[in-house]
Amino acid sequence: MTHFNSIFLTRRPKPFYPLKADRRSSGKRGSGDLITRGMGLQDFPGTAVLLDKTQQTNLRKLFFPPLILLECLNEICPRGPSRKASDAPPNPNQSPEEMFQTLVNKLAQVCDFEPKGNTVTALAVIRDNGRICYIFASNRRSKVPLKNCREGLTAVLNILKVNIEANMRDSDEVMENRLLNEILFWNNVRVRAYLTSLTKELQTCIKRCNTGDLEGRSASEALQRLESLLPDVTSGQKSDRYIGSTIQCIKAIQESKRSPLQRYIEARAVEDDNMVKGGCWATLQHSAGRLLSYQYAAQTLVHAHHIWADTELFRDFEVQSVRSGGSYPAEALKLLPESAEAIINRAPGYTPAETNAHRQHAADLQRYDLDAKLEEKWAYKLDPVIHAEMLLHDWLARTEGGTQPYRFFNNWQYIGTSKPTCRLCQEYFNIIATPVRVRAGHPNTYTNWRLPDMWVDGKSNSSASAELERKSWCEIQGKMKRRVYADLVCVLEEKVSDKKPNDSNTYTERITGIGGGVNQLANWLAGVQLR
Repeated sequence: MTHFNSIFLTRRPKPFYPLKADRRSSGKRGSGDLITRGMGLQDFPGTAVLLDKTQQTNLRKLFFPPLILLECLNEICPRGPSRKASDAPPNPNQSPEEMFQTLVNKLAQVCDFEPKGNTVTALAVIRDNGRICYIFASNRRSKVPLKNCREGLTAVLNILKVNIEANMRDSDEVMENRLLNEILFWNNVRVRAYLTSLTKELQTCIKRCNTGDLEGRSASEALQRLESLLPDVTSGQKSDRYIGSTIQCIKAIQESKRSPLQRYIEARAVEDDNMVKGGCWATLQHSAGRLLSYQYAAQTLVHAHHIWADTELFRDFEVQSVRSGGSYPAEALKLLPESAEAIINRAPGYTPAETNAHRQHAADLQRYDLDAKLEEKWAYKLDPVIHAEMLLHDWLARTEGGTQPYRFFNNWQYIGTSKPTCRLCQEYFNIIATPVRVRAGHPNTYTNWRLPDMWVDGKSNSSASAELERKSWCEIQGKMKRRVYADLVCVLEEKVSDKKPNDSNTYTERITGIGGGVNQLANWLAGVQLR
């Protein structure tokens, strides 16, 4: 009988060995400044306007408290259905503009070197002094990490440039492997985190397989086989051997997605969705999906360099970055502990009867220790950050050319991101009614979120300009507060959270057309061919 793990046991993937530098490469992996020049760090023009006391009070008393309460509600209320298709290989049915947006998102992902949010990156492709400019911003990166990221992105783009300009171009397979090597080299910290998580969750999932039936035994054997392919995360994350082993693991994950093992994992991951913090199957799926997304990124870049080979997109370009923003003044973050009822009482735009109903909904949730959880939140130190897509959009809007179509490659006004746009950023872009499109979002909100800084042009009347900036800031902040309260009330009334356990697109579509019991599964597996 052929089981789940037949795809690993009988047809092991051919070993992959990193490609040596050839006459068309720089000769040194990670060397991104040999072909393109003009890289630099961009600041905002003008002078920053500081928050006045009224603005700080509004943040401390009127904005952050409902945002923190919303986070508490999302944690104690069960999650509604939120599974979406995962990242996927290039889609030939996309329009050129859609394909370009996918490309920009993947390039942003290439720049997101580390987990935990600091290096989340937004990227746009604009024209600057007659050349293509890849301009990016990150949530929280200092000068040296921004320089490293510019070098990494340039190294990846140079691989495409060299191949396009070569007399004899390399095959797509060679290009994909070369790009994947480079991407994994620069993203070694994040990749190590995914591999560590995958190792841990594989061990747990193997123990939870029901080996009393054939399906469970087969799944356990297949997972053990995948576990045996994992590289040692304690040694040389930038070595050729380590990266080669990681690529082997990624290719094995890709093959498993075409097997009934995927359906076995998916069914249990769906059950995990009902858990507040998820479970081993959902986390396994997430980690495996994120590793696989690097291969999809490489495939997308190869596909794109064919589409735009005759343009300047990958021929004559420079890479620049925008300096990350800071936090708010400490005074704006000194929150006073208060109850859910006190926060609800300040909700704007509701009648007394509606407010009373909202208080009752909150009272119903006290059985889940709502106020106790809220009390824990007050002890956390806030450190708000300007999210990368807002930071980059603000820089574009305040520099020459603004967000006009002519400034963007092919007039496509788009800012891509390494992760889907969060709920608060979506609301912000809706409020300012920008013509620039951003990546589709997820429903999560974050307490460490803030508006972009205020700036005045040194040539104008600084006092009058500062007041106009503050007025605009207060209007946007007020609208954001109303939308936070609207989301808060929605969760109170429905007692269901739409928060996702992860903010990346990692959930896979269900496999269809494979059913009818173990014999049919075995027959299907027997026909699987590894490339």
